[in-house]
Amino acid sequence: MSALAGIRVIEIASYVTGPFASQLLADMGADVVKIEEPKRGDPFRGWGEKNYSATFCSLNRNKRSLTLDLRHDQAREIVLKLAAQSDVLIQNFRPGVMEKRGLGYEDVRKVNSKLVYCSISGFGPKGPYRDMPGYDTIGQARSGLLSLLTDPGKPQGMGISFSDHLTGMYACYGVLAALMNRMVTGQGQLVETSLLRASISFIAENAARYFETGHVPRRKHRTTTAGVFAFVDQQNLPFILHMSSPDKFWNALFKVVGRTEWSNDARFNNRQGRIANYDSLYEGLQEIFKRGRREEWLKQLIENDVPAAPLNTLDEVFDDPQVREYGFPQIITHPKMGDVKMVGNAVDMSRTPPTIDKPPPILGEHADDILNSLGYDAAAIQALRAKGII
Repeated sequence: MSALAGIRVIEIASYVTGPFASQLLADMGADVVKIEEPKRGDPFRGWGEKNYSATFCSLNRNKRSLTLDLRHDQAREIVLKLAAQSDVLIQNFRPGVMEKRGLGYEDVRKVNSKLVYCSISGFGPKGPYRDMPGYDTIGQARSGLLSLLTDPGKPQGMGISFSDHLTGMYACYGVLAALMNRMVTGQGQLVETSLLRASISFIAENAARYFETGHVPRRKHRTTTAGVFAFVDQQNLPFILHMSSPDKFWNALFKVVGRTEWSNDARFNNRQGRIANYDSLYEGLQEIFKRGRREEWLKQLIENDVPAAPLNTLDEVFDDPQVREYGFPQIITHPKMGDVKMVGNAVDMSRTPPTIDKPPPILGEHADDILNSLGYDAAAIQALRAKGII
């Protein structure tokens, strides 16, 4: 039995935030019905071939797809029928859109007071940015997260949708808490989060440091205080050290590089000294590491219990023996679209482990089954298709 077996989720969402939140629930056994626009579907479908892109597949496994044109009253009726039988609804339209369609929280709770309704947006339901478009990098930038990932004086965007995925995780966290509360009270509730709110919440460590000192942290501040270093070897292959503060790691590092005298050097033999002299320490170590090969350095560092790792690219990640131990990547086969290779879930559970049972759906794949379960017969379904409602 899965952890969320018996929980039904309606997803009216696209791109990353909502689909990621519902996929996390789906991996735990929830029955997720993904409602998409007819013909086009989730825009991520079109980011590859056959309306079944890798980007779409990475966020939509374990779901069933139903197409509905929500501009029609009959489509609204179908959503409300689904909602009456469901536990969770997740949507990521701009504030006010679902209300205009008669599918806002107050509308839906009339048919099911136990429903947990999760609303995800760029900036939240009120405030000066309420109606602005919210995309991942905008959330990173507004929240200050990006200022900790790049140099504001030479800015670069990130190669991952960081704020989007964070927001999806926070949305899932809120939904799970609301489901637990419903077990006690019998009542559902509205759960809200946004790119801006989730991203600011995530950088609490740096914010706390700013509140304490008044100094605005930058990317280098954390690398300096945490003893984080990035080096290249003689072939320019990158690797990372995260030394933290225990002296045993530093003494072992100095032993490996043949500089045991640094353990007694006032510049490097205590945390404050290493922070103050970070640049000179980096330069000294880089000069040494440049003389050898990454593979040899990492072997010695790891044998001496120094926290070190190669800076892996994705082709290297999935050749890593520890990653293979997790069973990554996982392959699941769609009967029409073929094999889909994907990363598995981040957690394991001894009694109710997350699973990947269903491949990402093709557009509208489960429409007939879902509508049949709501009482629509073949003739009614054909009429809905004829009108372009599904």
